[in-house]
Amino acid sequence: MDMQLTFEDVASALSLDYECVFFVDNETNQYALFAFRGKHTKLELTDTRDFWADTKVNMEAVVYPEDKQSFSEHINRETLLKAIQDDNVFNFKYRLLVEGEPVWFQMKAVLGRSQGREYLIIGVNNIDKQERERLELEQKASKSKTYGQIVMALAERFDALYMVDLTTEHFVQYRSERVFEELSIALEGDDFFIQLKKDAKQVIYKDDFALLTESLTRDNLLKELDEYGVFTLTYRLNTPKGPVYVKLMAVYADKQHIIISVTNVDAMVRREQELKKQATKSELYGQIVMALAERYDALYMVDLVTDHFAQYKSERLFCELSITVEGDDFFNQLKKDAMQVIYSEDIPLITAALEREAFLRELDEHGVFSMTYRLNSPNGPMYVNLVAVYADKNHVVISVTNVDAQVRREQKIREEASANYEKARHDDLTGIRNKNAYGEFEKKLDQQIKCGKDIEFAIALCDVNGLKTVNDTQGHKTGDIYIRDAAKLICETFKHSPVFRVGGDEFVVVLRGSDFTNREELSQQFYETVKRNAEEDKVIVACGISVYDKAHDKNTAAVFERADAMMYRNKMSLKGGRDEIINTIIRTIGARMNI
Repeated sequence: MDMQLTFEDVASALSLDYECVFFVDNETNQYALFAFRGKHTKLELTDTRDFWADTKVNMEAVVYPEDKQSFSEHINRETLLKAIQDDNVFNFKYRLLVEGEPVWFQMKAVLGRSQGREYLIIGVNNIDKQERERLELEQKASKSKTYGQIVMALAERFDALYMVDLTTEHFVQYRSERVFEELSIALEGDDFFIQLKKDAKQVIYKDDFALLTESLTRDNLLKELDEYGVFTLTYRLNTPKGPVYVKLMAVYADKQHIIISVTNVDAMVRREQELKKQATKSELYGQIVMALAERYDALYMVDLVTDHFAQYKSERLFCELSITVEGDDFFNQLKKDAMQVIYSEDIPLITAALEREAFLRELDEHGVFSMTYRLNSPNGPMYVNLVAVYADKNHVVISVTNVDAQVRREQKIREEASANYEKARHDDLTGIRNKNAYGEFEKKLDQQIKCGKDIEFAIALCDVNGLKTVNDTQGHKTGDIYIRDAAKLICETFKHSPVFRVGGDEFVVVLRGSDFTNREELSQQFYETVKRNAEEDKVIVACGISVYDKAHDKNTAAVFERADAMMYRNKMSLKGGRDEIINTIIRTIGARMNI
């Protein structure tokens, strides 16, 4: 199939990953803008003869005020070209004002040549959703300071981690045999920087030994951290299979500690080296490969008039594009292939979403089609992301990208965050919900009351009699048994309602459903159980129950206060003979604990 690519074709292919693409003549500063969607379609082109002049004008109009200084410092001809010369590619995150709200974007720039002229190829993409999700994960992780620092510093991937005390130079090394599954202390010691040089002689590849030891001195490391906030270095380790590239990254944990992670990047570095070799085969081919080098495993070009398609696939990720499948009737062929390559649970999802009519309707309405599903692989199901955009009115470009590691990282972080969230809302001693959980439940009830909803509930406030006496005479271990016995009594009585421990000896029950309907019987049952407990030297709990009155109660606190008063009266009625009862209970619990 004949597919000669023009500048417009290159721009359309790049629209797969970018909202807009700029082609800037590096000698004249003249440029062309291809805006596919979003804010960039409304940029004012005051003078297309000078890209940098127009950039300053548009910066004042659309860049978020807090980012303008950083944008001005990074997005100028000298800084940008120097960054590309140093690293082959330039990446920069910033925010634009979209309908009065800041939205995150990422700019990527590379150099390319065409017909003897040098061009800057600049792609801009909306990353607002990903950036906000990352920031949200950071906020969740920060609830536990030390754990949060480790998780967020290693959120990308790690093989080893050092926590270094800059005051004492004491360090601890952690390693993960499987990423994020288990942290185990492998080494701990003093004089980190001295120990580093000793270890380097054994584990660093000989050609990189000088690079590491000269770069990773204490003074140089701290200078880089103070100036840039991060220190990175790529070098090779000796392994039984030969030298392996790793990337070291260091950041401040706080004023006195730094976190240093070491990550295996061997496959990525070698792919990039191979890319540079392959890119020299064709200038235009090289521009496309480098511009898309961040993400794709397969690329489809589909003719919507004939349904003819060509599939481009990278046999080794990002290294080489080669036509492996070309044919007609794309959408029917897709269904046939799905039965073999799509994970069985996702086949209905992918076949329904990629029906021709539904697929084109999504493109017409939103300008882009995106979905994540799983492919069968020798190692099990693997998550991939499919993105489709119009190349022009008659052609669609579809990319498929391996996102398995990213999806599984995010799933694990969410699971850990959810587990921490639940743990923070449960009482360690009794296993029931705690005061934090009650506060959230109370807010929900108050919101329903404020909205005038017709709800029924009652508050039961329970207080454990004599806990202080037990703690003072037999110790808190005995007191803990007493509290757990009280929790068991309350939960067994009010089986269908949430129970909260809100203080050392205080419990709250929110009676709903059948417990609310049968509250009088349950209250009597509770009272009779407590009376028997007094006779049998078991735990004694005072209880007061108050019902929400829609006509008079403005919030849950009003119901709580009445329940508190009723509980207090009940507590006073239990005081007769209380000392004798409590002393007997103390002796009984002490015997259970062999005190």
